[in-house]
Amino acid sequence: MTQRFDPTRAIVFDLARGQLRDSQGVSRLNLPCNLILRLCQQSEPAAVRDFAQSLGADLGRRVAESFGDSANTESVEVWTEHLGGQFALVGLGNLRVERWGKGLVLRVEGSPSDVSHLLEDVLGGALQRGLGKEVSLVRFEDIESIAFLVLSPQRAEVAQEMARQGH
Repeated sequence: MTQRFDPTRAIVFDLARGQLRDSQGVSRLNLPCNLILRLCQQSEPAAVRDFAQSLGADLGRRVAESFGDSANTESVEVWTEHLGGQFALVGLGNLRVERWGKGLVLRVEGSPSDVSHLLEDVLGGALQRGLGKEVSLVRFEDIESIAFLVLSPQRAEVAQEMARQGH
C-alpha cells in the first residue's frame, strides 16, 4: 500500500512553552523569510550554499525516516509527494514531479521569489541525504515555476554546456 504524506503532527506547536518541534522532537523555528534572506545576503556564498544543502538534508532525512526501510524502494511519485510535503511545511512552495520522456524533472511552484536561488541546493541536499545518491540539477525557469532536470553529475555538465550554447 502506498504511504501518503501525512502532515498531522509533522510540526507540533507547544504554545504553552513557546516551542515548535517536529515529529521526532527536534526543535524548529518559524522565522520571517526576509530575515533569513538578509542573513544569506550578508554571508559568503559558500556559507549560503551550505545552509541550503543542510536544510535540504534535514528535509530528506525526514522523508527517509518516514519510509523506514522502504525509502529506496518507494516510487519517485510517492517520494516526491513526501518531499513536497516537507517543502510546504517550511514554506518553500509546491513540489511536483514530471517525466519528460526518460528524464525526471522536479518543479517548484509558489516559492517565495527571493528564495528561488536556494532551491537547487535545498533539493540537491534532500535527494542526497534522503536517497543516498549524488545527483545534479539543471535549472530551467519560467514565469510561474522553477524546474530542475535531475541528472547524474556527468550528464549535468553536458546539459549545462548545451544550455550555455543555446541548444
